[in-house]
Amino acid sequence: MKTMQSLQWIIFAFISIAFVSCDKNYTVFYEDDDAEDLSVFSDMGNNVMSCYINGYPFRTRNRMSYGRFSGSVLSPEIELFKDDTATDSDTLIINWQSDIYSSSNPYSVSLVLGVKKGFSYSDFNAFNNTRLSVDGTNGYFMVNSNRLEKGTGSIYFLRAILMPGNAAGISNQLSGVFEATLPSAKITRGRFDHSLPVGGSEGVVFF
Repeated sequence: MKTMQSLQWIIFAFISIAFVSCDKNYTVFYEDDDAEDLSVFSDMGNNVMSCYINGYPFRTRNRMSYGRFSGSVLSPEIELFKDDTATDSDTLIINWQSDIYSSSNPYSVSLVLGVKKGFSYSDFNAFNNTRLSVDGTNGYFMVNSNRLEKGTGSIYFLRAILMPGNAAGISNQLSGVFEATLPSAKITRGRFDHSLPVGGSEGVVFF
């Protein structure tokens, strides 16, 4: 009987270790010495965005891949979508997500940009090394997906590269800085740095 119980515990431990060992964290966080609780501004594919919202630090959740017997499940910190339902233009949505929610720390920050109809990867690449003024007409920022509170601001894309399947080995990447003002929130010292796998179970880009 004791032998059977020991064997059951061994099997349970083996399965638990197998699950844990298959989990992978794709986020690297280095705190900025000049901005408490924020990540350093980087361009390495560290998969993190951080900023202050009304003076409180906001940081995206870690990009985690959870191993399962049926395959891996990705929990991303960023997702990019394109809404092409309008007849004369498309909308690019960049959504940053956190695991923590409180009155001072929301669960998401989003940038919604109006882009041309048929917006493609090459159009996305045109954002590379470009600063955009987000004025409420060409786009807006929002917190917690609340479209009733749209914010204006600016964003600088140091890196904006989407070349899936390219032969040159160039990494799909998005990095830069931003600030925004909303009716009830002010976002300051925002910085972001992400790799951009496309589609599928491990992707964060869905267009």
